[in-house]
Amino acid sequence: MIERLRKGHVAGLAGLLLLMPVPGLAQDGATLLEENCAGCHEADAAGVLSRIGGQRKTPEGWLMTIVRMRIFHGMEIEPAVQSQLVHYLSDTQGLAPSEAEGYRYILEREPAVVENVEAPLGEMCSRCHSSARYALQRRTQEEWALHIDFHVGQWPTLEYQALGRDREWLKLAREEVVPLLAEKYPLESEAWSSWLEAQKPEATGSWVFATRLPDKGEAYGNLEVSGDSQPYAVSGTLKTAGGEELAVSGKLNVYTGYEWRANLDIGGTAYRQVLAISEDGDTLSGRQFLHAEDSLGSTFRAARAGVKPAVVGVVPSTVPAGASATVQIVGTGLDSVGLSGAVEASGGAANAFGAAIDISPAEDVDGAVAVASAGTALEDGLAVYSHIDSLKVEPAFAVARVGGGGGSAAKVPARFEAVGYWNGPDGQPGTEDDIRIGVVPASWSVAPFNEEAEQLKDAEYAGKMNESLGIFVPAVAGPNPERPFSTNNAGNLKVLATSGEATGEGQLIVTVQRWNDPPIR
Repeated sequence: MIERLRKGHVAGLAGLLLLMPVPGLAQDGATLLEENCAGCHEADAAGVLSRIGGQRKTPEGWLMTIVRMRIFHGMEIEPAVQSQLVHYLSDTQGLAPSEAEGYRYILEREPAVVENVEAPLGEMCSRCHSSARYALQRRTQEEWALHIDFHVGQWPTLEYQALGRDREWLKLAREEVVPLLAEKYPLESEAWSSWLEAQKPEATGSWVFATRLPDKGEAYGNLEVSGDSQPYAVSGTLKTAGGEELAVSGKLNVYTGYEWRANLDIGGTAYRQVLAISEDGDTLSGRQFLHAEDSLGSTFRAARAGVKPAVVGVVPSTVPAGASATVQIVGTGLDSVGLSGAVEASGGAANAFGAAIDISPAEDVDGAVAVASAGTALEDGLAVYSHIDSLKVEPAFAVARVGGGGGSAAKVPARFEAVGYWNGPDGQPGTEDDIRIGVVPASWSVAPFNEEAEQLKDAEYAGKMNESLGIFVPAVAGPNPERPFSTNNAGNLKVLATSGEATGEGQLIVTVQRWNDPPIR
């Protein structure tokens, strides 16, 4: 399964921030900006270039801008210089950590986020792309107005997409949307001014982390980041809950003082990391995913080793009752570990990743376990269960895409997890007081979602579900003469998970290829 995916496509622009080295600046960023951009962008009396000076963006946003200049306006720029410009613009005209917070899912390529955007932005902007895309920009009001004009000139079909037949959409865009964008996402902010003056956290040093791998489940390890200049070297070790040990190596670039973009080899498989360093420099969080397939990944949490005691996670995080287990308390600065709640234990053996402690829960034990050590604690870090009252499929709704077959767009799989729950005080499953156990082992299958899907045999043609991993790999793209009307191998499927007596259900839409896949969708 995963070996097949290793040979899949590599998303184009999204990988540039991770793949391209950022050599030491042969010239300062301002000089590079002048030499490469001033031919088209006029400088004002203060030397600020038109259009460019009125915007702030993420590293991915600036990369998209430069690539658009190359594609549509014939800009010629060397890859190394492009990398340096992205670095310079991100550092001097980026977003503060608090400004990017809440929208990081789009940078992290999270595949199953459903946005709820109210009018007028939902009707005007989110008809074509995510709301996170414009929320991760800052502009002057004049620049937001010019951005509207740019859309009209670049994509004339916008008039139809914006419901131009039924309303004065351009008037609404200029008179309502532009002022709203300028108010919500202004160029100047206290957060950005403060961040420019703040001391930036260091990426170099030692980190301990907890995450999940698509084919191996929960994992933990350590990273060592070294080097005097970017890209930094990354090395380390990852250990799975099953005891497998994998070497980690790669390169890291840091933008805007906290935007972590790494390209890693983990046991022979290429991964990407899109993470954020906390403002105090003590923690690291975001998402790690397969280099070849960004829909297959998981959250990544880390703490800087040796700074102050911290608990990052517990691996495994769920343990069946009646079975002895060694659980790894992932953290740093831990001494004697104490477990309390459904399981009482203390002691543990310190190791390079925190501390390991043996537990032997009785056969009838159910409940959460808190972890405490050296003045730090993690509530509900571990759950012990003798039964599961209900099961939920996460995500509850997902999208996969057909592909391959010699085409330029590869298949986009989907991954699901089965999350167990106990009934809450009301004794009923599926209510607000249910108690989350965590991810539990399950068997997986798919079925037609409705009568139409059954008639079209979607479960037969749309793709295959791995019975143990919860990974769905869609079928090949293109007309299928075996289907009615020779339609594509699209489908509307139920995703079914079973763990013991408990079952859960989600929905999966298998649709056509995504031909344009920018770093910020």
